[in-house]
Amino acid sequence: MDIKIREVASKDKDVIETIIRSNENFTDEEKWCAAELLDMYLKGTTQGEYLFICAVNEDDKPLGYICYGKTPFADDVYDIYWIVIDPVWQGKRIGRALVKYVEDMLKQKGARMIVAETSSQQKYEKPRLFYEKVGFAEVSRVRDFYRVGDDKIIYIKRIGELEN
Repeated sequence: MDIKIREVASKDKDVIETIIRSNENFTDEEKWCAAELLDMYLKGTTQGEYLFICAVNEDDKPLGYICYGKTPFADDVYDIYWIVIDPVWQGKRIGRALVKYVEDMLKQKGARMIVAETSSQQKYEKPRLFYEKVGFAEVSRVRDFYRVGDDKIIYIKRIGELEN
């Protein structure tokens, strides 16, 4: 299958919202937030803070997306806010392709680091393993951040001149 990566467009909204709703890891609040950010991006109200790139099949149908943006007050650092892949396509290197695309694009812009955060809950084990497989390293853990027993785990990937 031929996968292409491009910016998310208005025509993608319904498909991407379906992908968000089908993600079993997300709470209802997280699904609402992801869909709201998508809507704000498509309306042009995020002022470049949140950027969306999607992977599409040969019919130009989104299979998943990544939402990222420049980290406020940090020189040449970017955050990955969401990586969401259609459950049918999980484990088929779509997420890896999206991260690689964003990483290559950010290298060209002179970025030095990408940051990703996730939960320590068992249901987030796959995302944590994914980040490690694509070269991110755990650098911090904030105990009981989201709730008692649910830590925030922070990963970074150094890119550009500072790659490890």
